[in-house]
Amino acid sequence: MVNAKGKFSERPYRARWKSLNEAFLIAKKTFPDSLGSPQLEQLGPNAETPKVKIVPETIKPSEPKRKRVVFGKPINFRGLRFAPVNEQGVVYLFGMISQELGYLIESIRTDYPDCEGKRCFDKENNKWEHVQIEFEYRSSNFREHGHNPEQCDVIVCWEHDWEDCPVEVLEIRSVIKYI
Repeated sequence: MVNAKGKFSERPYRARWKSLNEAFLIAKKTFPDSLGSPQLEQLGPNAETPKVKIVPETIKPSEPKRKRVVFGKPINFRGLRFAPVNEQGVVYLFGMISQELGYLIESIRTDYPDCEGKRCFDKENNKWEHVQIEFEYRSSNFREHGHNPEQCDVIVCWEHDWEDCPVEVLEIRSVIKYI
């Protein structure tokens, strides 16, 4: 009867109270004024079952805790309300402005380097060069990840914090101020 007319199936009642009868008895004890309500009568036919095991109210359901979401500084740049806080934010932001910066993107991947494309190096003569791009939140992450500088032409990052970087660095937070 519960499955057909109840708001919930039998499963949650059985999971918490082991049986529909025990759930029914607890409901009768907790809500004595509703004894004759049709909803409670549908829960279980036996009004008198000897012992009822009540789950303590201090036990909370075991739900996974939601991960805290962290935001960067407000930037309100073309629909991106907050600054990136990780590499994925840098990838998104670069995708928004890459054409304006003279880049044509051929592929983005998870393998190193992250991106392959062409970069205009001579606007007058419309000359382009092939570039391998690695995205990082900070330029120093390139070193920490153990990437080979010989296989990369440009590091695109939010924050350039590696003074002696052997690879050309494009710091996005500086560039968007002028776009």
